[in-house]
Amino acid sequence: MRGSIGIVALGWFGAGLAVAQTGRPVDETAFAAIRSVGEARFRPDGSQVAFVAGSVDLTANANRSEILIVATADGRILHRWAGSSPRWSPDGRLVAYQASRDGKSGIWIRDPGSGADRFLVPTPQSDSWLGRGAAKNFEWSPDGRWIAYVAAEPAGPSPTSDVKVYSRIMFKTRTGFADDRRTHVWVVASAGGEPRLLTPGRFDEHSIAWAPDSRRLAFVSDRSADPDNTFANDLFVVDVASSELTRITATASAEFSPVWSPDGQWLAYEAWIRTNNTKDSPAEDTKAYLVSAAGGTPRRIAPLLDRRITEVSWHPSGRFVYFTAGDRGANVIYRAGLTDSNAAVVVGGKAQARGIAFDAAGTRLAFSRTETTRPAELFVRDLATGTERQLTTLNDDFRRQFALQDAEEFWFTSFDGTPVQGWLMKPVGFTAGGRYPLILNIHGGPHGAFGYSFSDRVQQQAAGGYAVLYLNPRGSSGYGQAFSDGSLLNWGGGDYQDLMIGLDSVISRNGWVDTTRLGVTGGSYGGFMTNWVITQTHRFKAAVASASLSNLISFYGTSLYTDLVEAEFRGLPWNNYSMLWQWSPLAHVNGVTTPTLFLHGENDHDVPITQAEEMYTAVRKQGVEATLVRYPNEGHGVRQPGHVADYNRRLLDWFDRYLGRRSATP
Repeated sequence: MRGSIGIVALGWFGAGLAVAQTGRPVDETAFAAIRSVGEARFRPDGSQVAFVAGSVDLTANANRSEILIVATADGRILHRWAGSSPRWSPDGRLVAYQASRDGKSGIWIRDPGSGADRFLVPTPQSDSWLGRGAAKNFEWSPDGRWIAYVAAEPAGPSPTSDVKVYSRIMFKTRTGFADDRRTHVWVVASAGGEPRLLTPGRFDEHSIAWAPDSRRLAFVSDRSADPDNTFANDLFVVDVASSELTRITATASAEFSPVWSPDGQWLAYEAWIRTNNTKDSPAEDTKAYLVSAAGGTPRRIAPLLDRRITEVSWHPSGRFVYFTAGDRGANVIYRAGLTDSNAAVVVGGKAQARGIAFDAAGTRLAFSRTETTRPAELFVRDLATGTERQLTTLNDDFRRQFALQDAEEFWFTSFDGTPVQGWLMKPVGFTAGGRYPLILNIHGGPHGAFGYSFSDRVQQQAAGGYAVLYLNPRGSSGYGQAFSDGSLLNWGGGDYQDLMIGLDSVISRNGWVDTTRLGVTGGSYGGFMTNWVITQTHRFKAAVASASLSNLISFYGTSLYTDLVEAEFRGLPWNNYSMLWQWSPLAHVNGVTTPTLFLHGENDHDVPITQAEEMYTAVRKQGVEATLVRYPNEGHGVRQPGHVADYNRRLLDWFDRYLGRRSATP
């Protein structure tokens, strides 16, 4: 149940534009003017960077993805074409990438200089969901002779009946139903030819990484008796010539994202150690480990760093491992030696830094960075001098067009002495002496987090004349394991108190907040908390619950992943009925008075739309104003640009209607 405004880190004032003081207000379609920055890869010689830039076409109701190649020296755009996931050949002459065109979908190879393209191999995908950290990726072999990739086995014959029969627990996918095709590791000559299946069988494999000798591939697979009923991912290595498998780990929990050391002797990876975990949004903070490529006892990297680690990467020297982690509303790039007990900050500050890409010499690091008033751009850091340069200016026009608002960070002490972090964004056009309504935003997860990153939706609320409050109550990540565990067995308990005490703290320090005009909103777990809030207090005059839960008992049996409830409440519903009902908003719906808008994707199998239907019906039965909006062909959160614009408009119109801002759109 993911969803957050964002977390991350890095202060970089003086680069690019200053915060816009003039411009038109951020409205429901402003998101279409933002360019996103995806994964970046250096050309091996470091002279160029290829990365993915996303854009929105409102007219065509489509999300676009293109590959840009820019010069490292000055950021000039040298080449661009439609596609995703660029991968330089080891000699730097070619780029392999993913695209669908001319009736062919899969891996293409392009010569950027001439623009010549050739289709290499299709990469069909199963719609079965493999869980958190499962990368269906592809990579060149270090010698350039092969490309390994993850793809599904061929589809079987079309069914002769429309009757659907299932015998597995995870028979649902994110938006549909499982096709039961296994995902495997394949290899094909980069020059072209017939692909070869390396890992046949009844298990799924994913998250591949080449050994430096181009003879071995590491991958991840859950080889337990019933992978649907556990999350016991382990690391394996397959010999490319013989298909012989070597099991590297055999733990009771899960390993992810293996990466080889430059000398081929070690694998670094991410892992959990708890046995009772979930395939999505776990309470346990991910850790980094090191294990011999021949197998053996793993060793934890930087064991004193009490943070949730992601993006583990080797420095080309082999002396350090780099990774990212959330830290008190920021996302930091860290470095740790192989025997270091802690990690050093490489890129830090009040912003969001993500993506780790080195040139072959290990002298430069490319990453993306965003702040509260800055959509993401690509940066390059010189690792010897520590200097950084902004490489792209994709969103400069956006920042010139719109009036953007910064947010003030603050801390408060909760009911049990726990310090909690939050941010308050004043409304655009704020003047002293005025009285302004406020919207409390609640993040998803429950182990997501807010922080120093750009959100067009929050900016839209501020542009509409609202103060915006967002907090990281207990359960949020970025504050250590004990804080992440703060919502276990207690959804709506301590985290609810954190939210209300944080709101009271803001009101006590800001007399301009109009306490008669308070709103609350959130998506996913934030939607659960929105439903919970309206059953616990009458102080909010309007609420918007997106992709929201209302009944933990029915959620268990209808969601894609049953293991979320098992992990968060440490048991099965039939052995835990009273606790699950106690923490279900539906159990406390009597007496609700808050007008509530429910927004939900019809094909959402993370949080089925029946959750919104149950709460909507119960609220309407109380005689309270409520509206249910169903988005066709959408899963957990809306993706189609037309639906995003509609969602943004309805959210603000609802608050305008009940908090008295302006007349609402029908």
